[in-house]
Amino acid sequence: MSRKSKKKQRSKKTAPAPEQMLLDYLAPDWQAKYTLCFQSNLQPLTTQIMQRAQSDSRVDSFSFDKTVSNRIQQKCRILQEEQPLSIEWNALCDSDFPESKYDAALLPLSEQYSDEYVRDLTFSAFHCLQIGGILTIASPRIKDYDYHKFLKSLFSKVTRIVSDFGIIYQGKKQKSLSNKKDFLDETVIRDGDHLLHAFTQPGVFSHRRPNQSARALTNLMELSDKTTILNVNCGSGIVAFVAAARHETATVHAIDSNARAVKCTEQGIARNHLSNLRVELHKEGEGIVPETYDYVLACKSYFTSEDQGEAFLQMSLRALKPGGLLQFSTKQYQWYANRLLDLFTDVAIDGSTHHFMLSAKKPVQATSDL
Repeated sequence: MSRKSKKKQRSKKTAPAPEQMLLDYLAPDWQAKYTLCFQSNLQPLTTQIMQRAQSDSRVDSFSFDKTVSNRIQQKCRILQEEQPLSIEWNALCDSDFPESKYDAALLPLSEQYSDEYVRDLTFSAFHCLQIGGILTIASPRIKDYDYHKFLKSLFSKVTRIVSDFGIIYQGKKQKSLSNKKDFLDETVIRDGDHLLHAFTQPGVFSHRRPNQSARALTNLMELSDKTTILNVNCGSGIVAFVAAARHETATVHAIDSNARAVKCTEQGIARNHLSNLRVELHKEGEGIVPETYDYVLACKSYFTSEDQGEAFLQMSLRALKPGGLLQFSTKQYQWYANRLLDLFTDVAIDGSTHHFMLSAKKPVQATSDL
């Protein structure tokens, strides 16, 4: 590795999160009457802004993810108990930004966001501002010619401050745009005699790209009629659509913590006329009645940590009836395969070079938390 690459890696490790970049940029006495904080993670943006807010003001946290939103809500309650603040606050979760008109919006952007997602978030934050409202953005990206040009199309003046760790942008809304751009995408999937429609938005897994993980699972999964099927982390709903279309007498329940994913699945259910399928928004690990399902289906494309993998397997054990079957696709199967042998029976692996499907039965006398 070159010296320049090593320096770049060290810089990334020490770089502050975009949320912290926003807090560092805003003056300690910065104040706004109505503030919106976009939160995609648990960085303490909203709670820090609450402590800076003036009396009788309001701070709203907004997230697409129910798990994140609930955790932020807990943190805000704890803060309110520890140091009572004379402000209003809300922890909001929805598929679209609030329609309230704020006089300040804070938008931290991740380096992992696609260009389309960044524009979608920026449009959404812009639209929720009142005239005269100020949008402040923190981006870890340094190369920003196209994005800077895009911001100039929204604001008459854009303040741009570059550092070693990213860029801060700030603009005041002078006028409203007539129409908000729609980033919804529709695709058609053939499954046997069925043509199934699926919708995605930026922030929903595999937006505008073939969902190879879902295809690997639907190609290999085995289901039966007159059964109950749970699709965890359903995303745009492709796996649930295939299950419901193949087995019209089965009852399919899809859940996700992402409000946009749930909205896309709802649109797909209506478009495909699937009366045996319902979808619900729940934070991770909730919304499941123990020992209710004959099958649990999931796409676990990326293995993030052993803790998350363990939580998924324990949740599957709780959800399945004794003898029920877990089937999921993944790119990295080694840890899952070893742990499945401890918790389940009849463990099997199938698939190709890039995507594998793992299946395993819940023992009649299952033991969790081994």
